[in-house]
Amino acid sequence: MSSPFNVVKIEKERVSQVPINNLTNFNSGDMMKWDTVNLVATPIVAGDAANATSAANFIGVSNDTNPITSLLQPLVPPRITIITRGMCLFTVDDNSTYFPADAVTFGADPQKVRKSGASGGAIIGYVAPENSFSVVAGVTQGIVATANVTQLLINLQPAFTKLTTI
Repeated sequence: MSSPFNVVKIEKERVSQVPINNLTNFNSGDMMKWDTVNLVATPIVAGDAANATSAANFIGVSNDTNPITSLLQPLVPPRITIITRGMCLFTVDDNSTYFPADAVTFGADPQKVRKSGASGGAIIGYVAPENSFSVVAGVTQGIVATANVTQLLINLQPAFTKLTTI
């Protein structure tokens, strides 16, 4: 007798113990890129918004927060865990209308994304269908975002995969 349900395997793939600069400030949930000169993970900054070069070095989202070094709490060793594949909740920083599978790029800070400018090599993920989309007469209705307010689930798709087995 067969089971009436599929068995779904859910896994979170991540890069463990990625080197960081202990003097860099970042929080859990910050998007991170690989610094190809210093060979450390570093958080996304405002200048990375819709930037294809930064997107090419996008490695994922930090699963750790760097302790406050002035309180003598540095990470020893100076390494963090990066989530490389998964679905993360981000705030959008533009007023676009979002549909399932729309491409997104970096926003103005490490925890924001935007649809505008997400093309070519600047794509870092896609709008997840799990967001609260409604369907009217067989057509998906987009989510009209309010900049810096609306939050969306994004399926990560890092371009820099040299640190992973993916």
